[in-house]
Amino acid sequence: MSFNRYIPTEYRQNLSKYKYSGIDESLLSRYVLGPYWTKLVTFFPITMAPNTITGLGFLCVVANLLTMFYFAPDMTGVCPSWAYYSFGIGLFVYQSLDAIDGKQARRTGTSGPLGELFDHDDHDDNDEQMPKPHLEVILAANALQLNQSWWTILSHFLTLANFYLSTWEEYHTGTLYLSAFSGPVEGILMIVILYLITGFFGTGIWLHTVRSYLGLSPDFLPMIPDMQLNHFFVAFGTIGLIGNILTGFQHVIKARKDKNLPVAPALVGVLPYVGMSLVAFFWLNASPAIVNEHLVPWILYIGLSFGYTVGLMITAHVTHQPFPLFNISFVPLLFGAFNANLPVIGFERLFGSHMENIYLWSCLAFSAAAYAHFAINVVNDLCDYFDIWCFTIKHPKKAE
Repeated sequence: MSFNRYIPTEYRQNLSKYKYSGIDESLLSRYVLGPYWTKLVTFFPITMAPNTITGLGFLCVVANLLTMFYFAPDMTGVCPSWAYYSFGIGLFVYQSLDAIDGKQARRTGTSGPLGELFDHDDHDDNDEQMPKPHLEVILAANALQLNQSWWTILSHFLTLANFYLSTWEEYHTGTLYLSAFSGPVEGILMIVILYLITGFFGTGIWLHTVRSYLGLSPDFLPMIPDMQLNHFFVAFGTIGLIGNILTGFQHVIKARKDKNLPVAPALVGVLPYVGMSLVAFFWLNASPAIVNEHLVPWILYIGLSFGYTVGLMITAHVTHQPFPLFNISFVPLLFGAFNANLPVIGFERLFGSHMENIYLWSCLAFSAAAYAHFAINVVNDLCDYFDIWCFTIKHPKKAE
């Protein structure tokens, strides 16, 4: 029996006790997408591993991102119309493949914790752990012409909040809840439609104000701010997220009370997200050049760090380990914020703002190495424990 720093020996036996639990209240997935997914999975051979399907979906997102970087490497340029159409198609394909890997796992008899790690935040049987949400933020920010701005940063942290808090909720309740309007279903389809609209009308459509686009007088409902359409889209997402957050807190509090457990220790699990978000704000506020010029490496670094954090949370969930409150990938964030704010307490920075772009790419490399170490070790340990392979089926079974 091998030792793994992410799954200590005393917790390994809990892997056999893991059983996925999910509740999806989406009418759209139940009556429209569900039948489509059920039919779609039958086109894949019974010999294909579910994680391979997940990986193919992830490649669609990567292809979209590379396309955007070719035409707009700093997020501020405008891509050709066909590129935005491809973003919409690629995201829909990703959602479809992400939804059927759980069905494929049942067909092949390969459901288990490994699927949970590969696919946390899904709406079927497995959940999405690959660090994809922040990649889509970059694409959507370009399509909406939010570009490098605080609006993009707000969008990013709203996405990460949903990603983090849904995993926190699942850790304490044992169940992944998807509301009637959730990110993995309706949220993704909204972004697909956003890309298609951008491809047809161009990015300029999102720079109109709501009143001007609807042909309303500036005096119409003057108490309501006349926002640009792209800013309105972010505000709408914020309202939806607040609703999901409140529901998540209700689920966790109820689960703890039902088990006669204190609520406060569970709520402590929210502090890492809140704390790191505040640290990030203090860094960005002291270094406006990051917001206006170096947002791409920032989003990639922060997104990967939170992806690593969620991976640790999922690992703790499926093995019944204590909730992880800190990890090494956030050390560069703490140091960067400390350095940027040294002038506030009367000291010079250890390195100036002209070096922050290099530092950010170094942070990304550090976080990627930490994430790779985690992923390789945990996947190898799970494959060893269950006597399976990751991307191929070691012990083929007949379809049920």
